[in-house]
Amino acid sequence: MSGDGTSDKIVSEYGSENVFRFNFEMWKAYEVSYSPDYWSITNPVGHTITSESATVAFWWKTFTAAPPLDKHTLAEIKYFLKDLYGWFISRGLAKGNAPDFHNKFGKLNILSFAKEYFAIPPTLFSIGLKPSVELEGKKLITKSLASVLTEENNLLVTTAIPSIESLDPEFPWLLQEEIDSDWDVTIFQCGERLFPFKRSRSELKGLDWRTEQTFFYEKQEWFPLDLESDQEANLLGLSSDLGIEFGRYDFMIDKASGELVFLELNATGQWVFLDIENKYGLLSHVVEWLRPGKG
Repeated sequence: MSGDGTSDKIVSEYGSENVFRFNFEMWKAYEVSYSPDYWSITNPVGHTITSESATVAFWWKTFTAAPPLDKHTLAEIKYFLKDLYGWFISRGLAKGNAPDFHNKFGKLNILSFAKEYFAIPPTLFSIGLKPSVELEGKKLITKSLASVLTEENNLLVTTAIPSIESLDPEFPWLLQEEIDSDWDVTIFQCGERLFPFKRSRSELKGLDWRTEQTFFYEKQEWFPLDLESDQEANLLGLSSDLGIEFGRYDFMIDKASGELVFLELNATGQWVFLDIENKYGLLSHVVEWLRPGKG
């Protein structure tokens, strides 16, 4: 999307002459010719990329918002972009994760992978709210599987619930044990490099730090965290099992045991906010990793 700050930062590092950016909501401003043998795209200022000149593709947050179009036209443009990205995937020229990554794995399936390497909270997806031995007598939270907006443009964030009995049994619920923690941890992976950060929960008014995240970046909220060697090895092992080398993992540090508790993987999760001034080299590393032949 044309207003995306992450894309702005990446492009500014290369210089616009080295990057061709296709902004989804501006699709009408491009000239596209795509066939099984050859394709070319020209942007509004006359720059052209073709199947002969393209070297690397990076898919970033394209479908998180959509231009106001009829369903058919919107679906056609989306399908074309998936087709184009598939061209890069089939030639080993795609970096990062495909837009349908979570459709293939799903959050609970990823938890089953993570359980081989880290502690995970007892978790249940329920329709009908049948009793669960794993969650019986525990402090519970609920959160969204899909993380999409309701018709009223609301979002279900991580929310404490008093009991399973207080919930509507005719609604689909994702339930987890609440983790008692003083620290949120997020670990960004790019290639073989891990960037672990922690954020204090001491001043949070609720459970989900995302609802209280500031976007003015007047003060640093996340600070580097030193991982133990076995934690690094476990995370890289999990990434290998999932077939990825890019993404952001969310954890908490359990207050009682001090161990990392795995929460979820954000396959296309935001990461610039962790190092907005590139003090720790996140942006520089991503830019280098995106170059042809790297990663």
